[in-house]
Amino acid sequence: MEKRKTLLLFNILIFTFLSIFVLSEKLNISGNTIIDNNEEIIAVDNSVDITDNEKVITNITTTTVPSLQDSYEEEMQTNINFKLPDSDGVDIYTSKISIYSTEEQTILSKIIPGISLEQGCVIENINENETDNQWTNVLEANVYNEEKINFSLSVESSLPIDANCLSNFITSILNDKRGWTTIVGKEFQVVNYYDADFHIFIANPNTVDEMCFPLQTNGIYSCRNGNQIIYNYFRWLAGAKDFGLDIATYRLYLINHEVGHMFGWGHTDCPSQNALAPLMMQQSKTTGGCIPNGWPIYERITYLYESVDNFK
Repeated sequence: MEKRKTLLLFNILIFTFLSIFVLSEKLNISGNTIIDNNEEIIAVDNSVDITDNEKVITNITTTTVPSLQDSYEEEMQTNINFKLPDSDGVDIYTSKISIYSTEEQTILSKIIPGISLEQGCVIENINENETDNQWTNVLEANVYNEEKINFSLSVESSLPIDANCLSNFITSILNDKRGWTTIVGKEFQVVNYYDADFHIFIANPNTVDEMCFPLQTNGIYSCRNGNQIIYNYFRWLAGAKDFGLDIATYRLYLINHEVGHMFGWGHTDCPSQNALAPLMMQQSKTTGGCIPNGWPIYERITYLYESVDNFK
């Protein structure tokens, strides 16, 4: 009886082995790669029969998969809480000090030798010879100097602004001892675009919105986006509500504020009523009870007493 069971079990094993062998030959699985934990054994037979592939492909039903761009636009349309970052995309901190100014000091703050903050390099007529290009650049740029901070300057050609005048205008502000040159320890100069450490543009509101995206400028704000500063021509002419008719202080603020972002400074708020507004406060929106100010006074004190590394 035991012998019969043993013989029957043996026959079953033989039958199973032969069945697996025949099935594997019919399925032609010998061309697969077999991976072992210790070594890789690759079969020699890599031939593939593709004679019927064309028929198979013509019968495939295709499904359109939304692109990343489509998904992004759909998200913007369906998410009612979606909000782009503010114009400069940086957080707000509170100043630990308050600085006050006399009326005489306020008047002196708007005097810069060699330039007129009130005139702002605005001209009556546009140079017709330069309107074919979108941008007008400075005619005589300096040679790159690693001992200085080098920036390029471009004015949108449709704007009635003298680019060479604006070059002297911005450089005079940045190199004033009351400004960023004292903090960063270097002078500023205008160079050609491809030699610049960063780039300054002044443009129409629509162009500003395009160049600042994804920052939200809404046709009324300026921004620092990457290594570019884009000033809004609307603001250059109109100033801001809390500045009243003081366009000189506003232009001073506008130039210095965005350059401050280039050096890594974030936003702050009004420390107390009737104190000077910190330069890095968003004064285009509101001064919050502070007095408009265009110089980095708070930033100089912060730099001196906290050893902030500004130029990055």
